[in-house]
Amino acid sequence: MVDQEKIHNQCLSKDPKERRHALVELKNLFSLISDKQQAWNDLHRLTNDEDSSVRYRAGYAIGSVFSQVPDKQQAWNDLHRLTNDKDRSVRWAAGSVLGSAFPQVPDKQQAWNDLHRLTNDEDRSVRSEAASALGSAFSYVPDKQQAWNDLHRLTNDEDSSVRYRAASALGSAFSYVPDKQQAWNDLHRLTNDEDSFVMSEAASALGSAFSYVPDKQQAWNDLHRLTNDEDSSVRYRAASALGSAFSYVPDKQQAWNDLLRLTNNEDSFVMSEAASALGSAFSYVPDKQQAWNDLLRLTNDENSDMRSEAASALGSAFSYVPDKQQAWNDLHRLTNDEDSFVRTFSNNSLGRALIFMASQAETDEDYKKELEKAIEFFKIAAKEGCKNNPAQFCLPFYRSFHSIIFKKQEAKEELNKYLEEAKSAIQGSESKELLFEAVQNLAEALKEVQHLENMDLAVKKDELNFYRKYCDHAAEIMKCTNEKAPIATAVLRKGLPILDRNLKELIEEIQEKARVTYKESIGTEVEETARAVCKEVQKWEIGNQEEMTQKVEDIAYLLKMKVADLPENRYLLNKIEAMIHERNLVKQYDALLFVIGQIPTMKVISEQELDQKLQKFDHIFYEIICVKDKLNCISFDISKIKLNSADVISDLKTMKKELEKLSKIEGLNTFSIQKLDSIQIEKINGFNNNILGHLDEIKILIHELSKDNNEIYEEYSRRLDELKQSKLDTLLQRYSAVISLIGFVISGISIAH
Repeated sequence: MVDQEKIHNQCLSKDPKERRHALVELKNLFSLISDKQQAWNDLHRLTNDEDSSVRYRAGYAIGSVFSQVPDKQQAWNDLHRLTNDKDRSVRWAAGSVLGSAFPQVPDKQQAWNDLHRLTNDEDRSVRSEAASALGSAFSYVPDKQQAWNDLHRLTNDEDSSVRYRAASALGSAFSYVPDKQQAWNDLHRLTNDEDSFVMSEAASALGSAFSYVPDKQQAWNDLHRLTNDEDSSVRYRAASALGSAFSYVPDKQQAWNDLLRLTNNEDSFVMSEAASALGSAFSYVPDKQQAWNDLLRLTNDENSDMRSEAASALGSAFSYVPDKQQAWNDLHRLTNDEDSFVRTFSNNSLGRALIFMASQAETDEDYKKELEKAIEFFKIAAKEGCKNNPAQFCLPFYRSFHSIIFKKQEAKEELNKYLEEAKSAIQGSESKELLFEAVQNLAEALKEVQHLENMDLAVKKDELNFYRKYCDHAAEIMKCTNEKAPIATAVLRKGLPILDRNLKELIEEIQEKARVTYKESIGTEVEETARAVCKEVQKWEIGNQEEMTQKVEDIAYLLKMKVADLPENRYLLNKIEAMIHERNLVKQYDALLFVIGQIPTMKVISEQELDQKLQKFDHIFYEIICVKDKLNCISFDISKIKLNSADVISDLKTMKKELEKLSKIEGLNTFSIQKLDSIQIEKINGFNNNILGHLDEIKILIHELSKDNNEIYEEYSRRLDELKQSKLDTLLQRYSAVISLIGFVISGISIAH
């Protein structure tokens, strides 16, 4: 029970020590305080305290409780004022929380102005926190180009602590930065920094950014090198990054071997982190029986930390092992370990294994029995008094889920009980704010389950499987330590599966539509295409945003290879293209549902034509290698163009003409570029940078030329932002999009003048 009166009196104390202590209590207990208005009034008043150390704590507290305060406008006003405080420690605190509060501040333009200013602060500690905040807030800032310029500059800061935070921010923001090639160059450089702390953070950033980096082979080489670094903190972060990036590394066997090697490291932290990473990597290893044996060997290690991490990894790997009975026996043996942590994670893993088995049950009776057995194991694990115990998160959720499924009349009471227990369990976690968000999401999900009618076994299994991965991931966040805290929130939130029932139902509809379409197409020219699409989508399930977007892009690529480029297919091809660029996931999946339904009507490329097309591509690749001078000429011509308002139409037409030359080189795409030498690649990269630079110049010119008509400027800005953030499959498509954009500008300016 929180003694709010005591905290309130401490806030009014004349002793600054008591006021500082009260702020710590407000920060940690705000969610449990009944009278939040009173608590907020106390916190607001202390942001104006005469003592800078009190203002420092107040600023730090505002960031932690921002989402829960009743008056966000006033909270934002206070935070804005504190970013301008004369005391550097107060500015430091305000900057450190600006990133986490950014999504909810009412005035994002002013918040961005404050953050931009803090990245140029004379104090290195303030710049350091501003760099960190950039990583958290990047996706929300209104001017991503300037934000990227700031982040790029900070990676070159003379102070190592600033570079350290900038490296972390690169990992969080990588998917949003407009210039991924430069961002990758910066990250690669930081993995070779003279400061080992910067290197370690760059290793972590590699883990979260790996799927977006343009040169995955070099990124993998860097990670592999860092696992051998002489500094243990670098090896520790490299082990963690390998676990995060494992599915994308080109040499998975070597990556697995690296992790195994690190489990024999002399540093116990490196050993346990490597063991933990093995669990998340397990599903991607080709030889799962050997991988299971590797994990099992670690459960006999003399180091208890190693055994506990291995026990946790076994829980993550259970659903993928071929011999589940033997796996169960291995886990059960560990529940009798002398170490309480090992027993905790073993029992928690057994609970996870039983949840998986319940989701695969053949009868209602088995479903109920496995779910109840899982809850018992979570209970046993939760009783152990170890810190960051994941069972303390899992237990209240699955207990509530069980009550809602089997005791509907008690559902409302169970939901309230679950919320209280879950909130209490996460108070000691380093990622408390993110976990609180996860609890709220699961509570909302439970309400939806509560209102489902006529649940048969198939529905029950489906519901359990829907939430299992989310709960597992959230439970892993419970284990997050201080060492991981700087990168935790952004990276871990990105990894959380999407709890969207509409999306779940849409996936089921897509799978059914694909099955029906395949049956209808048997014996027709589209049979092979329909079969390939049907086979692919049947494997789909709810994942995180990145995974689910990638699935659509894979299907789109498959269809584009099969659909003939004929006038009668143009509408369908345009739909596929629009689907790729759609940012809203539900709309993207809805578009795919439509496209699958059109498969029986489309004209496809025969296998013979496809072979001819691939041969033509090979021929084009050969030609590209031979047209080095032509490419250089085009790049030179573009770079010569100097845009000015006096003759902008003529300049734009010249630029458009040069781009049209390049767009005629059909084979010039990301695959063909791999065949060019480093000089040619550098030329093309320079060409792309010239284009982007000119597009930004055009934006400035439009602003100057259309002061009486903002519509052209706003529409151009919107299209330019979409172009910069889009994941276009080929350079040819990018150039076509740029040509279209320039055509729009020429038309718009001509009409305006």
